[in-house]
Amino acid sequence: MLRVVGSLGALLLGMGVMLLGNGLFSTLTALRMTIEDFSPATIGVVVACHSLGFAAACLTCGRIIQRVGHIRVFAAFAASLAFCCLLFPIAVNPVAWMALRLLFGYSGAACFMVGESWLAGAAPRDMKGKIFAVYMIVNKTGFGVGQLFLILGDPAGDRLFMLAAALYALCLVPIALTRAKGPETLGRERISFAALYRLSPVGVAGAICAGFTNASLVGLGPVFATRQGLSVTEVSLFMVAFLAGNLLLQVPIGRTSDRFDRRTVLFVVAVLTAGSCVVMTMVPSPGFPMLLALSALVGGVSAVIYPIAMTHATDLARPQQTVSLHAGLLLAFSIGASTGPILASLAMQMIGGGGLYAFAAAMNILLAAFILYRKSMRASAPDEQQTDFIAMPQTSQTTQAMAGLDPRTAGDDGRGDAPTPAQ
Repeated sequence: MLRVVGSLGALLLGMGVMLLGNGLFSTLTALRMTIEDFSPATIGVVVACHSLGFAAACLTCGRIIQRVGHIRVFAAFAASLAFCCLLFPIAVNPVAWMALRLLFGYSGAACFMVGESWLAGAAPRDMKGKIFAVYMIVNKTGFGVGQLFLILGDPAGDRLFMLAAALYALCLVPIALTRAKGPETLGRERISFAALYRLSPVGVAGAICAGFTNASLVGLGPVFATRQGLSVTEVSLFMVAFLAGNLLLQVPIGRTSDRFDRRTVLFVVAVLTAGSCVVMTMVPSPGFPMLLALSALVGGVSAVIYPIAMTHATDLARPQQTVSLHAGLLLAFSIGASTGPILASLAMQMIGGGGLYAFAAAMNILLAAFILYRKSMRASAPDEQQTDFIAMPQTSQTTQAMAGLDPRTAGDDGRGDAPTPAQ
């Protein structure tokens, strides 16, 4: 285990440094837009542009990697990330930031696709699960710790953008100097989006709801916190609590879904997410400790929706479909992530900061209702068809290439080619 992780150390180090930059950048831009008095609707559009760029890269960047190779693609797009960071404080206006967030989202997804496909290709089949776990820790820890870098400067100035650019430049060094070669392209059985929906309507609905909810909460959470009168340090801790809740609750809730009907657990999680969001909107003038606790709860339950939806869909698919299944569900997530922040920002504009959590609550109530409808239409999958839950990195910080690290992709499980009833 240590030998394998050591051989991938340069790649993991580079990805970890990039995630530090992502953690800093995501909250920094939201705070800066609030300081510059961008309207909530404008902030929502800028945040959504990031998701549009990210989705475009997930659909197209694989061909670029095949043509020029992993290291060149990572170097080019990491440099693009640093370039964007330096331009943001120079051109502070909504139209420029929309264009920059599109480019930033595309470049970030390209770097993730390189790193994750590289890890997947280099990990031995019997070590995929362990490498997956190490990467998940690097992903979540890097993105969370990056939030704390906000305390090193003033979001109204240029220095934090310069720090983010420095981190993106630094992440190039270990990967550019590694002697390891990028992997061959992973094989896959393709599955269309329509076929994916027929395979698992609840899986697709869960992924879309996760996009609506998570992209809005991560992108606009700092705006809500600022409107609650929190300082920059408190805003960073508010977002760290959100991410820490995900890290602490994902595995216990996921393991629960291994023991009980997956759709029932997803229903309960959707209801809990809606309930915790309602509490966040209704508690009058909560103190900072209460805000931290509620942020951790919302982050913990909302961020587990996507991995449970993914695992439920995987229960119904053949192992050779897993890579395409990841791609399809990430597309579903992107549909929600590209429109959710806009709708959530409109809710904030109409009813105040709490509109963010009111929107998230409404989306999860709709998901819970859809799950009940599907349960009335089809019986649950048999126990022998159920796979093990696999914890997932932050959804906005991963691509379909990560499916190659999913231990469920290794080999066929003997289900053959018989169609599976839609759940």
